[in-house]
Amino acid sequence: MPRYLGVGKENTYGTAVAAAVWYDIIRENITVRRTTILDRDTVADRQLTKAVRGEEYVEGEVELYLNSQQIGHLLLSCLGSVVTSGTGPYTHTFFVADVLPSLTLRSGLDSVKEKVVAGAVVDNLEVVAEVGKVRVRAGIVGRQLTLGDVSNPSFTGGEDFTHGDVTITIGDITKRPRRITFRMNNNLERVHVLGDHYLHSLKPKKFEVTGSFDLDFENEAEYQDFLSLTPRSLNIRFERGNYRIEFDIERFVYTDARVEVCGTKVRCTGRNQGEEARDNSRHANNRPVGCGVNEQTC
Repeated sequence: MPRYLGVGKENTYGTAVAAAVWYDIIRENITVRRTTILDRDTVADRQLTKAVRGEEYVEGEVELYLNSQQIGHLLLSCLGSVVTSGTGPYTHTFFVADVLPSLTLRSGLDSVKEKVVAGAVVDNLEVVAEVGKVRVRAGIVGRQLTLGDVSNPSFTGGEDFTHGDVTITIGDITKRPRRITFRMNNNLERVHVLGDHYLHSLKPKKFEVTGSFDLDFENEAEYQDFLSLTPRSLNIRFERGNYRIEFDIERFVYTDARVEVCGTKVRCTGRNQGEEARDNSRHANNRPVGCGVNEQTC
């Protein structure tokens, strides 16, 4: 059972670094994926008689509650670029880039050992907001997993966001869905080269944003307007006290929807897909954000 997740930004892909921040996670299932090459093409014997080591990489998922003090490194690895402004409060604005920085992840296994994942990159990042605390699931692909000694984590502050902290704005209309999920996907390509069993690099392909939400439209005219196939902007804001995280999706379109008549309201469960490979995420508070060594920059 994991006790913590330590995260540090690597200077060189696959070269492990110390943890800069510590996340209080719900779970993680990161594990080694190793292929075995069998002699299926030889004809001397009908039975398989030879097996050699093939390519190896690390894969899994980390789940945690959305917290402005425990998300910066994951956003940076998922989107690729960050601009920091302000002197307190600090604002970190993340943009989609062509190159994604890699991380070193350290997961404590009770009080026994620590899993160390070098060359970890966020393949996809999903946010799920429903009644209760808001959850984040990060799909991870990494180069290599080793074991080390257990660390002594020092967790960053900040409170977890709940369903009461969420505001959704579609175009210029503010709505309050019953539930919303959205997922950013890098569609990483795993690159293996001659002379190394481990991953050589990870290349992000087409960036996609997909999701769904369940909300009540006040009348049929409003529902028809939402299904007009006109691209719209989507802003998802989580705000509690002096802490705020916003996700801006410049253009999205509906791909399908299910409608139910509920009393005098029309309920729509819609799936949507973001257009244009751009997604800005920003969070600000009244003190430095804990996503770097000096708690100022990611």
